[in-house]
Amino acid sequence: MATGKNMIRRLLIELGLCDASSIRPFYPRVRDRDDVSVFRCTKSGIIFLSGTDHLAASRYEGQEGFSYWSVHDRQQAINIGLEDTARRKKILQHMVVNKKWLDIGAGAGGILDAVSPLASTVVAVEPQKAARASLERAGYPVYPGIEDVEEDDFDVITLFHVLEHMVDPLADLQRLHDRLAGHGRIVIEVPHARDLLLSLLDLDSFKKFTFWSEHLILHTRQSLARFLEEAGFREIVIEGCQRYPLANHLHWLARNRPGGHEEWRFLRTGELDSAYSRMLARIDRTDTLVATAVKK
Repeated sequence: MATGKNMIRRLLIELGLCDASSIRPFYPRVRDRDDVSVFRCTKSGIIFLSGTDHLAASRYEGQEGFSYWSVHDRQQAINIGLEDTARRKKILQHMVVNKKWLDIGAGAGGILDAVSPLASTVVAVEPQKAARASLERAGYPVYPGIEDVEEDDFDVITLFHVLEHMVDPLADLQRLHDRLAGHGRIVIEVPHARDLLLSLLDLDSFKKFTFWSEHLILHTRQSLARFLEEAGFREIVIEGCQRYPLANHLHWLARNRPGGHEEWRFLRTGELDSAYSRMLARIDRTDTLVATAVKK
């Protein structure tokens, strides 16, 4: 069990979100490693891994092609994220008009393709070599890390399912705060510790699947807001969002495996998916949180 250097645990205690006495073992391992376990704070509900020193900054450089997304090329990677891209476009399409936009962890660049025509300037950060090369071929200026970005004074910075991968997320948020123009805005999407399958349903098969060595923390609304506040942001708004619909949850309960949103697509309608997402947001059990905040 990895119990060495743990930047996340230290941050949670320093920020007053957790006490050493409130941290309990939650699950014995993650899906891809048996030497990393999962903890949960009984005070805050935050879920985090037993260590962070198993992740090296160079871990993405060794990925072959688009294997990280279990696909062969950029278009396939974009296709599997079409629903997320459509939802994110609704958030960004007015925010980035004639603005300077930086997307962190751009991946295959689906959201860049969808929204970049509206922005005045678009810059991306993507640590994976193959994905970065494909973005460059598509015409985007892209850098391997935040520290490599040459521009400043961005009007909008986005991180879609990226913050949970960061070993020192508060320091990275502070760096991004400094890269924003005055009154610039940040948009962050992260997995939620109060996900219905993890909390109310307490589904072991889902825990076995979802806990992963690269997801160092699952936030609550309160912890995400606290991180942003400490990094210097204001006007913080956090909303619940459900990426995976009722069909997916029913499939988990019946089959104990993922993919129900596709395999049981016959159980889906736009109206049902939206209503289920709204209901889960009301009881704070969505699988995802979306935060927006403004630079002080």
